[in-house]
Amino acid sequence: MTLHTFVHRTRQSLLALTGILTAIAFTSSAHAGFFIPKNTTMAMVTLSPDEQNYELAYGFDRRISGSLGVTRVKEGGSDAAWRNVVMAQVAYLVKRQSMNDGIFNTYVWAGPMAERLEGEGKTRAGLQTGVWVDFETRWVYTRVKAHTFQSKDWRRNEVVAQAMLAPYAADYEDIASWGGLQVKRVSGERTELTPFVRFFQRDWWIDAGISVDRTHRNNFFVNLIKTF
Repeated sequence: MTLHTFVHRTRQSLLALTGILTAIAFTSSAHAGFFIPKNTTMAMVTLSPDEQNYELAYGFDRRISGSLGVTRVKEGGSDAAWRNVVMAQVAYLVKRQSMNDGIFNTYVWAGPMAERLEGEGKTRAGLQTGVWVDFETRWVYTRVKAHTFQSKDWRRNEVVAQAMLAPYAADYEDIASWGGLQVKRVSGERTELTPFVRFFQRDWWIDAGISVDRTHRNNFFVNLIKTF
């Protein structure tokens, strides 16, 4: 073996090892929410007193995923009727940029929807769209999401900002834990603050926290995700 061949093979091995270690680090980090690997199915449930989300998604390739979901929201207080929204969507990974110690992602999504207020017999068709930007390392996770629902007689805008810190850098097989704060702004003047914790491993994810706004106190929420 010549010196040139040895150097070349050593360099290739180091690059491969770096790629493996980077993948492990990112898998053990806060986990980019919209990234669904190819041929992977994700089931998600989010429950709180005034919002419920149920979603089933599938990764078609490394950039595109599709999902079907149901969202139920209460607007105007605990005595308000539920508004049920059934939707389908396609999400696209616009940009994924690896950095020295982290990764930056930008996603967009859109799809048709149908919404109905319980107690009314009329169902209205519409469109929902959104954008999601996040940055993650093994120690820090931040994201901003904007989501708009629009039908003929109803519109809902949501903006969510989230920041989390990890008390330790989990290894690939370990259960990782995070603590953070979420700020959510919904149409009108409602701003919701949610301290929460996150626990996850390779194929599951649990968020739990308590939301507070001007009219609600101690609204517990939980978010469960499982991939197959």
